[in-house]
Amino acid sequence: MTKRPKDKKVGPWAEQKLDSLHRGLDYWTTYLKNMPYWQKVYVDAFAGPGLSEVRQRPKDSKPVEPSGLPDLFADELPPVADPIAEEARYLKGSPRIALDLPNPFHRYIFIEKDPGRLADLQALQTEYNGSRNIEIVPGDANSALLALLGSGFSKRTHRAYIFLDPFGIQVPWKTIEALAATKAIEVMINFPMGMAIRRMMPKTGEIPSGWSISLDAFFGTPDWRDYAYEEVTDLGGTRTVKFADSETRLLDWYRGRLEAAFGFVSRAQLITNTRGGRLYYLIWAGPRAEGLKGADYILTMKPKGTSRQKPVLL
Repeated sequence: MTKRPKDKKVGPWAEQKLDSLHRGLDYWTTYLKNMPYWQKVYVDAFAGPGLSEVRQRPKDSKPVEPSGLPDLFADELPPVADPIAEEARYLKGSPRIALDLPNPFHRYIFIEKDPGRLADLQALQTEYNGSRNIEIVPGDANSALLALLGSGFSKRTHRAYIFLDPFGIQVPWKTIEALAATKAIEVMINFPMGMAIRRMMPKTGEIPSGWSISLDAFFGTPDWRDYAYEEVTDLGGTRTVKFADSETRLLDWYRGRLEAAFGFVSRAQLITNTRGGRLYYLIWAGPRAEGLKGADYILTMKPKGTSRQKPVLL
């Protein structure tokens, strides 16, 4: 449902996500650096560019909000023109974060559909030529991930860390199950509650059939309805309503499914926009207790070099 911005910019909240990813990758590669019997693979399934400009709102300006658009997405809106704007600020994207680790992976796989972002990745490949083994895979992330698993990847010879950072619900449960079944992969997942799921689940429960099909595929079962909605009877008769705590119910249930599939699952780190709107959650899942220990520690840490509050966890 939700599409990625075409301007390649990111909201300021992306810094917290990327900081958690950086800490997670550094922990993983440091832990495995003296284990040469495995080929260590990093996969960025929705890679994006290597460098992104932070979307900023000029000082003393207000966002242009179309009628009916939730305040949650204010950071995604173009600012009112102002001659005095803040200086542009850039963040390393997830590909460059992985490439710059002190203990590098043996192999980097960047998957991307967008032609412009593919060109950025190709430039990155040229920049790191000779120092990093980079593969760029154009096309659908799910197809590319399944192709990787069918190309000789095994628990005996490989270990992988996969970053799943879609802008919506583009990663169906069947892909998650396939990754978990290897017992050799750890994932960090963007669970897009505010960016997609909430918007696809109206309070009345009257969900367009196309959205229902997509949500069934994302969760791997239609049982998500039991965690989002209930039937109530009052003077007006029986009707379907959304649970007041539906988001917590869905998150806890999804985490439980990840734990059953992978073996271990972290607490969920809430990422918010500058107004406190709930955007999405970062969740780690993997087959090792050591990975869980690191992930839970990382996802509770205060972001580096900021004065932000401690991340909200559920």
